[in-house]
Amino acid sequence: MIRSTFIIAVFLGYFAQCQEIPNGGFENWEQKSYGEEPTNWGEFSLQLFHSVIPGILDSTIVKSEDAYLGNYAMELRSKNLTGISNDTIVALVMLNLINANMDSAMMKIDSSLESFSGYIKQNLIDSAENSTAILISVYSKGELIGIGSEEFVEDIIEYTRFNIPIMYFDDLKGDSISIMIIAGNADAPLPGNIMLLDNFKLNYKSVPQSIEEQNLSKIEVYPNPFVDQFMIKLNDSETQEYEIYSLMGK
Repeated sequence: MIRSTFIIAVFLGYFAQCQEIPNGGFENWEQKSYGEEPTNWGEFSLQLFHSVIPGILDSTIVKSEDAYLGNYAMELRSKNLTGISNDTIVALVMLNLINANMDSAMMKIDSSLESFSGYIKQNLIDSAENSTAILISVYSKGELIGIGSEEFVEDIIEYTRFNIPIMYFDDLKGDSISIMIIAGNADAPLPGNIMLLDNFKLNYKSVPQSIEEQNLSKIEVYPNPFVDQFMIKLNDSETQEYEIYSLMGK
């Protein structure tokens, strides 16, 4: 078993390591005066308006049971201000946002980030200018050193995986990131957009690890030796992605 596991570890080549985002699966929620918010996530307009005129805006975040994994997903909706028919609020959600303080809505990281991934489905109100977007900003000692973004311009009927690569401006390694989700086009806001998100991950580039570095409790390969077929058992409930190559690189 050890020999087979070692071969797989060596010949996987470069692979993406995942870092957990706090409540990236949106399983944990907190009750606020204006509605429920997923733990570790905040909606800018809700926090800003509620601090000025409590009750003027209902929650643009919905705790949805239509999840890709687990029990819940985060659903975002663009909507009108309460009692004001001509003003539309586009949901603007950020990781670790507290009291609408965008400058402090950050997460510490320990390495250069390669990409940000997750799952999305959405229903857009019909408009050629309507869209949703996700923006990731990477910082080093407070300086912006990289960004990644993707705009979603069509209805997405079933949950679909996205993977947003990070473009770096220099060779500095990032120490923190911000994540911003916009559930509509702020330049042409329309009420009624529905955007569902789940299973967020941060992905890093890494070289193969030696057998001593592998966590062998999470993977078993048998029988050993084998001729035509072998079995891989993953002792981990979380979804993973593997690539296996032969000694000839196939």
